[in-house]
Amino acid sequence: MSHYHFAMGLITLFGFIVTYTTIPALRRVALRYDVVSSPGGRRNHDKPTPLLGGLAIFLPFAAVFITFFILVTTEQIVLNQPTRVQMLGLFLGTTWILILGTLDDKAHFGWRLKLAGQALGAAILVLGGHNIVRATLPFIGPVEFGWYGIPLFVLAVIAITNAINLIDGMDGLAGGICFFAALTSAVVGMAKGDLFTATMGFTIVGSLLGFLMFNLPPASIFMGDGGSMMMGFLLGTLATSYSAISPGQRLGTSVMVLAPFLPFGIPLFEVALSILRRLVRGQAVFLGDGDHLHNRLRGKIEDPKLAVGVFYFFSAALCLLTLFTVLGPDSTLAQFVGAVITIIILGGIIGSIRLYNVRDLVVTLKNRPHFKFLGGFLRFMRWRIRRAESLHELLALLETGVRDLRFDKVEVLSDGDVLFRWINPRLVHPGSHRIYSEESLDNDRIIVKWWRPFHDDETYNEYLMLTWYRFLVELRQEIANRTFQFFPAQKSNVIELPGKHPSQT
Repeated sequence: MSHYHFAMGLITLFGFIVTYTTIPALRRVALRYDVVSSPGGRRNHDKPTPLLGGLAIFLPFAAVFITFFILVTTEQIVLNQPTRVQMLGLFLGTTWILILGTLDDKAHFGWRLKLAGQALGAAILVLGGHNIVRATLPFIGPVEFGWYGIPLFVLAVIAITNAINLIDGMDGLAGGICFFAALTSAVVGMAKGDLFTATMGFTIVGSLLGFLMFNLPPASIFMGDGGSMMMGFLLGTLATSYSAISPGQRLGTSVMVLAPFLPFGIPLFEVALSILRRLVRGQAVFLGDGDHLHNRLRGKIEDPKLAVGVFYFFSAALCLLTLFTVLGPDSTLAQFVGAVITIIILGGIIGSIRLYNVRDLVVTLKNRPHFKFLGGFLRFMRWRIRRAESLHELLALLETGVRDLRFDKVEVLSDGDVLFRWINPRLVHPGSHRIYSEESLDNDRIIVKWWRPFHDDETYNEYLMLTWYRFLVELRQEIANRTFQFFPAQKSNVIELPGKHPSQT
């Protein structure tokens, strides 16, 4: 084994040890400062779970980067590419995305604010000299992008950033896919003599291994938006920027334009599928739901480890295909292996599409007006929450659970006493199963309880509850961010508001 390979092994071990040993402390910090994912809604865990896993992955990366940068600056390591400005741009942009995502884990930003923050991160990369210069397009050949490479690069990085963030909905899923992508980038960097990419890639590989020790089902810590967006941003940049000397994992003249994106095939496919699904249903494109590919597969496979293992298999296949495309010898055997991997991947795509059957599509089209209403409901209620002038006025908005969402009953309690009660005199689907749930709005001082029917369309049930939970989150944040005079329960506050509501279709 050469000194080069031995050094990469030590860097991988360093990343593993730092992440593995810091996670227990970060879990305590997350619990103390309430940076957690609470159960309920479309979440499958049954207790608050810390969200600072991304910081544990970032720490060894930051330590290795700073050390590497100092060695380059003092000319103990000589590199032609990337330049110092490009390296610094990557580090600063990645750090900013980690901060943005961590703040989002605590404050729950809207999609517009997150997208603006991601655009700022991409702007840092562009100012640091990152972009796409040229690529070899299928059936066309080498193409020089000129200044068009800048928006193309920004779009690619933001797409991969959000793709990784989108699939972070199953224990071990995003971390495992990022592991394979990082390993691919590191191996290509090492083979092409790209010392910077290899060093950063193997650091992330070790860090993700340490993280997965705590994140595989059942997870005791999550990446959070800070971790998933940071990983997508960092790995997406390593894969697409022209700045390195290993064009095999870049959009260089030696490979087709698709090669850099193959390791991210699963999350990018999920993004495309989610957008198409939401457009067909009439959902808001940027409002998340619980009907992703991993949710569908999890419904078919009871064992969560087996379900995530299926994704690992196809992620590994995509990364192998990338390595064969970039590094594989031009031989009959290599072409045969590449063809077999391609067939496996195509089989996975067909199987994924079959998870969404024709009956689901028919029911979805039938309920499309209701999906559109729920999206409009949430946008309107956000506006009403911002206009509320008192705690009384805020809590009165919960009447919409009965009036607009057609729940059976909604109650608001304080210290066990009823503040408000709304009852639907005309039950929707009176013969169906009834579901009871409750949530705290203000550190258990204010409790919201509701009873609702179970609708025929399971997807509509899920989206209905997602909308309601998002509404409650908005209320909870508004109560926490503003100073309201807390009022005790009084008989004058107990209101029953029956109304006339048409039956749910």
